[in-house]
Amino acid sequence: MIVVVIASGFVKRLPTPLVLCLVPIICALTLGYSIPEISDMALKQINSSLQTAGYMIVFAMIYFNMLTKTGMFNTLIGGIIKLFRGTINIYAVMAITSILGAIGMLTAQINTAYLILFPMMLPIYKKMQFDRKSVMIIAQTGIASMCFVPWGIAVVNSSMFAGGVDPMDLSKRLIPVALCFIPVIVLQWFYFAYEHKKNGRPMKIEWNSETEGVQEEAASALARPQLFWFNLVLFLGVIAMLVWNKVPSYMVFMAAAFITAVVNYPKPKEYNKLLNEVSPRIINTVMMLIGISTFLGILNSTGMVGELANTIVTNVPTFMTRYIHIILAMLLVFIIRFLPNKFINSMYPVLISVGATYGLSGTDVIAPFVCNMSLATGSSPFTAATHVGTGLMEIDTTEYCNKSAVIQGISNILILVIALLFGAVR
Repeated sequence: MIVVVIASGFVKRLPTPLVLCLVPIICALTLGYSIPEISDMALKQINSSLQTAGYMIVFAMIYFNMLTKTGMFNTLIGGIIKLFRGTINIYAVMAITSILGAIGMLTAQINTAYLILFPMMLPIYKKMQFDRKSVMIIAQTGIASMCFVPWGIAVVNSSMFAGGVDPMDLSKRLIPVALCFIPVIVLQWFYFAYEHKKNGRPMKIEWNSETEGVQEEAASALARPQLFWFNLVLFLGVIAMLVWNKVPSYMVFMAAAFITAVVNYPKPKEYNKLLNEVSPRIINTVMMLIGISTFLGILNSTGMVGELANTIVTNVPTFMTRYIHIILAMLLVFIIRFLPNKFINSMYPVLISVGATYGLSGTDVIAPFVCNMSLATGSSPFTAATHVGTGLMEIDTTEYCNKSAVIQGISNILILVIALLFGAVR
């Protein structure tokens, strides 16, 4: 079942949610389970997943898609870039890229982070003759460091695979791992500055955002620049409520989405236009949650996970077994360069079962994967966001992936070594 799901990742015509639903059902039928039994397996997991994380991610996506459409993030980042006048050096450009990439990832969508960051910064990259493959690597590392946000699909998917762990709890567990990205990001800056200087390119340029301009996103009928401060204050209030953690997160996002819609789009025509634009992403996310839940429900209920875990524990040397999740995490970038990330995702239940035999919780086993998986997918040609980024940066996808896999592979190992030394990964 796992092999077929992985192989389907190479067939572009097959939607992933469909594969995650159909393949396990066919396998369960082959094993002799009846349709009602299979239905119970799937529905129990779907209900559990929706209760644990599904409602939160749906309302979070509604809210952040609305917020993106209002243009708040574009205004915020455009304002930051326009603060820079006069001489700007290579280190400042890289720092801006990392910080703005991280801010963009608050939307929990890598595509959106790219769409906010790259069009605005591209004129600066071009004037500095900065290798745009290097820029995208820097941006992706900053973006990956922010993938601990509880409303992000990376945390939600992982919390489901980890046995229904609350996304807020998993997010808190991931913050120490995310902090381990910081020294590696700084090391990347030094490396790319050395590479830039070695290639004889300018280390600093004269930049005036008012005269040279920053590429702005085309004006949208849904943009609300006049409500920027209202939307920013509401956004900060949402973050504060999530940190306070006294109100269920899905209720926070539900209220924020309602207030944003009423204030920004009071007219039915505007509101309907907004829904038409944001609905496809929400539907795709819900379908993915259903697909993952069906896959997990059948994988767990048929006893496959337990048997796979027992086989690994029995046949792999003990000194390796207790570190198997760390070894696999260190190889993430190199594996996902050539295989879809479903290969790793499908192994989570087995890894969690193995970890349990050594006293590791599901979050302990998943901790090395969530942010680092996002780092790895940034080097993968099987990820849609990679093609969005390379398209915006006007670079060849294969050339970018070849360079990124090496640098991000080393970066990933360094992050995990730091996390092990400071106890962020067990």
